[in-house]
Amino acid sequence: MKRARRDSEEKELLTSQSDVLKRVASFRYNERLGNIMERDVYTCLPDTSIDSVAVEMARRRISSAVVVEPAGRPVGIVTERDMVQKVIASGATCRKDQPISAIMTPDPFYLSPDDTLFDALALLSRHSIKHLPVVKKKRVVGILTLRQLMKLQHSEPLVIIGLLEEASDIEGYRQVRQDLIEMVYKKLYANVDPVDVVAMLSLVNADIHKRLLQRAINETGRQPPVEFCLFLSGSHGRRENLLFPDQDYGLVIDDYKDRDFNEFDSYFIRLSSIFSEYLDAAGFPYCTGYVMGVNPTWRKRLSEWALHLRYLFGRQNEHTVRYMTIIFDAAPLYGNHELFYTFQDMAFAEITRHHDMLRAMHEEEGSHKVPLGFFNTFITEKSGPHRGELDMKRSGLIFMIEAARILAIKNGIRETSTMDRLRALVHRGIINPDDSEYFESAYRVILHHTLMAQADNFLKKGSSDYYLNPRELSARSQEILKHSFKAISRLQELVGSEFGELIL
Repeated sequence: MKRARRDSEEKELLTSQSDVLKRVASFRYNERLGNIMERDVYTCLPDTSIDSVAVEMARRRISSAVVVEPAGRPVGIVTERDMVQKVIASGATCRKDQPISAIMTPDPFYLSPDDTLFDALALLSRHSIKHLPVVKKKRVVGILTLRQLMKLQHSEPLVIIGLLEEASDIEGYRQVRQDLIEMVYKKLYANVDPVDVVAMLSLVNADIHKRLLQRAINETGRQPPVEFCLFLSGSHGRRENLLFPDQDYGLVIDDYKDRDFNEFDSYFIRLSSIFSEYLDAAGFPYCTGYVMGVNPTWRKRLSEWALHLRYLFGRQNEHTVRYMTIIFDAAPLYGNHELFYTFQDMAFAEITRHHDMLRAMHEEEGSHKVPLGFFNTFITEKSGPHRGELDMKRSGLIFMIEAARILAIKNGIRETSTMDRLRALVHRGIINPDDSEYFESAYRVILHHTLMAQADNFLKKGSSDYYLNPRELSARSQEILKHSFKAISRLQELVGSEFGELIL
C-alpha cells in the first residue's frame, strides 16, 4: 500500500511538471500530414477532358485536381492558374475538349502521410508551389494547400525556412544552426515542450541534409545512375536531435547488374564523400563510428543488404548490438523510400527469427543504472572537471531511449521516436496508459534538463557536453528529476519482465 501511494504521488508530481512543459503553445513541427490533410481529394485520369475537370472543380469549389494513373499513382497536377493561363486567357493554346494531360504540370512534388508539417512548408516554399498531394503506397490519399497551412498562424517555421532559402553557401546553413541555439535556449526557459524543441531541431537538420545532398548530386555532374534511398539513423532517425549531432546515414541502392558495379559504386562513393564533406562544413562532424555512406558497410544494394542482415543476425559479435540500434533507429530521408521500407521489412523479418539477439541487446543495455543511490541521493562524478555533476544524456536520457527501443522492436513496432514508441506500446496493450503517461512525463523532464544543460554549457562555456550540477536546481526541480530517474528504472523493470526476469 505504501509503495502504491508513493508511486501515485510520484506520477502526479511528474505529470504536473510535464503539463507545465506543454503549456506554452508552440508550432507542432512534427505534426503528421495524415492528421491534417484534406482527404476528399479530387483525382482524374490523364484523358479526362479539360472541360469536365473544370466543371468538377467549380462544383467542389476547389483550386486543384490531381491527375493519376488508373492504379492511383499521381502523374500530374492542374490548378486554377493552369486553367486560366492555358485555356481561358488571351493567346491560350489549349481547347476545353482536349485531355487534361495537355495542361497539367507533370511529375508533381508530393509527400507521405508520415511526413511532417514542417516538411510540407519547406517543400512548398522551396519550389514556390501551393498544392501538395499526399501519397501512400503510390496512391493519392489526400492533399494540402498553402492557403490551408497559412491558417496555422505561426510565423516561426516560415522565418526558419526563409533563412534556409537565403543561405547561399554551406556556411549559411552552419549559421542557421548556430542561430537555433539561442532560440532553443529561450524556448526551454519559456517551458516549451522539449519534445517539440527536438522535433524542430531534427526537421531543420533534415532539411539541411536534403539541400546538401542535392548540392552533392549537382557536384558529381550527373544524376544517380540507379534509384537509391539515403536514410538517417541515431537521433536523426528518431527525430530527437540535440544541439550538435554528428553524421549518421547509410544508402540502400536498387539492385543493378554486377557488370555495372565499378561504375555505379564509384558514383555513390563520390556522392557520399562530397555529402559528408558538406555536412562536416555545415557543423555535422564525421561519425566516429564511421556510419556514413563512404563506408561500404552502410552503402549496399538491396540484395546485398539482405545478405548482410542475414549474416549480422546469424552470427553475433561484439558489434551486433550497435548495428541493431543503428538499423532500428533509421528513417528514410531522400530518394525512393520504398527501397528503405523493403530493407526495414527484411530487418524485422530477421529479428523475428533471432530473438536471442533481442536478449543480447537487453543484457547489454539493461545493465545501465540511473544515477540514484540507496538514500535517494544523486550519484555524480567523483573527480575531474565535472566533479559533482551528472551527464544528463548518458546517465538518463539514453536509458529511456534504449528501453523504449527494445520493447518496440520486440513487438514489431516500426515507430522510431521514443514518444511514438511508448504510445504504440500502449496501443498494443504492452504498457498501461497510466504507466505510459508516467514514462512520457519523465522523458519530458529528462529531455528538458539535457537540452538545457547542453545549451547552457555551450553559451556560457563554449562546450557541447550535457553535464548538469543537480544541486544548482531548486529543491522542487531536484525532487522532480529524482522521480524521473525512478520512472526510467520502472521502465527498465518492465523491459526485464518482458524477458522473463524476476522483479523484486
